[in-house]
Amino acid sequence: MILELHNVTIGQQIRGLSATVGDGKVLSITGSQGKGKTTLLRTLLGFLPVDEGYISIDGELLTLRSAPWFRKQMAYVPQHLEVPEGYDKVPTDYMALLERAVGSDKKLLLIDEPREALSYEDNERRERLIGEAAEHGAIVVAVNTRITPNQIEL
Repeated sequence: MILELHNVTIGQQIRGLSATVGDGKVLSITGSQGKGKTTLLRTLLGFLPVDEGYISIDGELLTLRSAPWFRKQMAYVPQHLEVPEGYDKVPTDYMALLERAVGSDKKLLLIDEPREALSYEDNERRERLIGEAAEHGAIVVAVNTRITPNQIEL
């Protein structure tokens, strides 16, 4: 699988972003608060449109219409998950969600940074899990300031 972002512009936050990442690779997204990191992940999920440029997966354009098909190949770890009352069987702990995503065998993992700071041990565990996903052939797009190879800053 190949994920390509070509000259992507999304609102005022992201301008002319280009990157290509293939199987078993990690793309690290960095930047200060409000720079568009989560917006980029939401666009990769197909919830927000690209204003200019394009996003493709294996040469097929990711659009609002094609996104539901592509999401079947993705696992997403949000910053924070709130579950309505009565849905207590869904894990809401960030690390539990990350473990579930890595164990899902999905081809594309989108991992946002946690809202609250992680302990040193959890940060190390997060990095290990991201590495394991890549070793198993997944493309990992992770919002993270600690991963430095294949990094783009917004």
